[in-house]
Amino acid sequence: MAKQLYITEKPSVAASFAGVLGVQISSADRSKGYAESEHSIITWCFGHLVTMAYPDAYNPEYKSWRVEHLPIIPKEYKYVLIDNKGTAKQFEVIKTLLCRQDVDFIYACTDSGREGEYIFRLVYQESGSDKPAKRVWISSQTEDAIKKGIEEAKSLSDYDSLGKAAYCRAKEDWLFGMNFSRLYTCRYGRKLAAALSEEKSAVIPVGRVMTCVLGLIVDRELEIRNFVPKPYYGVTANFLSKDSGISYKGRWQQKKKGDKNQTDDPENEDKYISKEEAEEVIKKLEGHEAVVKKVEVKVKKEQAPLLFNLAELQSEANKKFKLSVNRTLEIAQDLYEKKMISYPRTDSRVLSTDVLPELPKILNGLYTNADFKESVLRIKEFGKLAIDKTSKRYVDDSKVTDHYAIIPTYVTTDLSKMTPDARNVYSLIVKRFLAIFYPPAEYNTVKVETGIAQEIFVTNSKTLNVPGWKEVYDLSSKKEEELSESPIQNLVKKEACEVIGFDLEEKETRPPSRFTDGSLIITMEKAGKYIENEELREQIKTCGIGTSATRAGIIKKLVDIGHIKINGKTQIVTPEPKGEAIVSLVRQTAKELLNPTLTASWEKGLFMIENQEITTEIFEEKLTQYITRTIERVKRTGYGTKQ
Repeated sequence: MAKQLYITEKPSVAASFAGVLGVQISSADRSKGYAESEHSIITWCFGHLVTMAYPDAYNPEYKSWRVEHLPIIPKEYKYVLIDNKGTAKQFEVIKTLLCRQDVDFIYACTDSGREGEYIFRLVYQESGSDKPAKRVWISSQTEDAIKKGIEEAKSLSDYDSLGKAAYCRAKEDWLFGMNFSRLYTCRYGRKLAAALSEEKSAVIPVGRVMTCVLGLIVDRELEIRNFVPKPYYGVTANFLSKDSGISYKGRWQQKKKGDKNQTDDPENEDKYISKEEAEEVIKKLEGHEAVVKKVEVKVKKEQAPLLFNLAELQSEANKKFKLSVNRTLEIAQDLYEKKMISYPRTDSRVLSTDVLPELPKILNGLYTNADFKESVLRIKEFGKLAIDKTSKRYVDDSKVTDHYAIIPTYVTTDLSKMTPDARNVYSLIVKRFLAIFYPPAEYNTVKVETGIAQEIFVTNSKTLNVPGWKEVYDLSSKKEEELSESPIQNLVKKEACEVIGFDLEEKETRPPSRFTDGSLIITMEKAGKYIENEELREQIKTCGIGTSATRAGIIKKLVDIGHIKINGKTQIVTPEPKGEAIVSLVRQTAKELLNPTLTASWEKGLFMIENQEITTEIFEEKLTQYITRTIERVKRTGYGTKQ
């Protein structure tokens, strides 16, 4: 009887599929690497089993690193098994199954994304099989999602553009890494070692994404190191209103040059003025009475935040719980494999319309969890669900890439049985999800302008009137501007005020903050802000440095190779001397390798392949031209010579 073969990315995922397919996986099955029933066979990878061959597979001479060999650009790329006994054994298991006569159809069940596509296609390619295959594309591992994914599986050819992008990404990283690492190590390894007082010649690893990220970290550190604080001054006045007897404080607002009435421009606040200028303002105003010029009372509504993508989840967990981005990804992946959350390696922060029918079931599942029961009950009390296809803030197919935002599934568990870190991350995801069903938070805001002579002093207050979604979810709070605790809403326009006194405020300019690994992840995601060219910035606004699946790994690699360090308590990222030296060297020889514009634009090219906007031939031609041109330029550049 013909059988269908299901190939997953990991053994834990195979267990989820096995449950749906009615296949029992015994300990003996785990040892032999697959399990089968009358109709189905299920097997698994261990992540990557196949990788690109090293340069010496093309030419034995490439075992030694020599500048004259460069650039190394294969006409056809070779692939080999990852050098690991367990990996080789499992590949042979899968290859045998793919070639078994009684197997007539393949289901690719690796993670639904570019990297998962690459993992399956390499195994399929190297097995030599040509049996028909379908792609199972799921966003969670619940029984319902897996059943639906298998039922709606499309031909593997429908994902060819994604596969092409995956192959191009690997080739791109190979060409950058193999060529530039060899070039810089050969040309500058000894000099760098001498500068760092190391005995052996330094290996200088250079990568398309890794080196760019290192550049961001070093640039920020140099900016802080070279920062010279400057004192600046402001003026505040203490008022007592004569009719209502309200005591309050206002801050002097500078006027824009040429605009006597300009007070609302935030750039005017705390504009740098000298001590003498501030004292002159006070001297000019002393002895004058004040009058309330404006009392502006508004109700402001604040919507719940967007749902999490991976970068935002990593950033929030870093801020709230000091979890490293790598640890958060590990936890999220584990929660996914336990069927508790949707696919975590996503860049989207909204839902797709096809998941909307699942929302009531998810809420009902969370209702069974004691920690979330009250919140779900409140949502039920609100009546009709607030989220539907018209809720463009949270539901927008045009903003969903491979997967929708990270949300919980209907599968939940007693939080007391989870580790503290897992409980914290899971609770963040659930509460952010529940918050979107709540009404907006409402604030009463008051702005008072008090005039003395021709000058204006501003006082603000903000009071939470209706908690709304803040009942269930608290954002990592930004530092609020100074707000008055006095009942300034009771002041009346034209009310006279006594000036009790003036205060001279002395402040100091501050350097930018160092990155935490959480803020670094967000910076990598939003690389477009570094791009001055508006057209290019718009083109790549959906593409950052790296992808959601790779960013944490890039940061970890920079730590592992000694280019940066991360404080275990604060998660603050700083460069190591070797990292600084490498950035200095690259800046003098091929500074565009440090530029987020270049890195993000290559990422944009991969997305264009996925979307069939360009061909792989065009992409690879541009890539090889860039590698060749840059290698030749660096060869001509002497050490210490600025471009």
